[in-house]
Amino acid sequence: MPLLTCKLCGKIFTSSGGRTCPDCHTRLDGLYPKVREHLRDNPKTDFNVDTLANELETDVRDIQALVDMGYLDRDIDRRADPETLNRQKLAQEFESSLKQMQESAAQRAQNAASYGQQRYGELNKKK
Repeated sequence: MPLLTCKLCGKIFTSSGGRTCPDCHTRLDGLYPKVREHLRDNPKTDFNVDTLANELETDVRDIQALVDMGYLDRDIDRRADPETLNRQKLAQEFESSLKQMQESAAQRAQNAASYGQQRYGELNKKK
């Protein structure tokens, strides 16, 4: 197993996985439920790492480590993303084009006459 330096406290430790020592990992595992509960109790408040650390009276690096490890996810407004807006616009254009194609195909099918109708016409039918 390789020797690693903990990215939070700087201790040297052996690990087959993460970049935090067992002591810091235990501390983060204890901090996570508190952070989750605080976020759940204040759903309308906008938080960043600094304000969340101040309100929970913890180190900013611990909160950032939770974000980096994937425990906390940032809720980004996807509607404001230009790529998402372009995709939505393209999907709407595609839907309208598809609808026009379906309408024109239905109209052609309505106006289409069979071979017999074209050759002999409707009036030449025997009664």
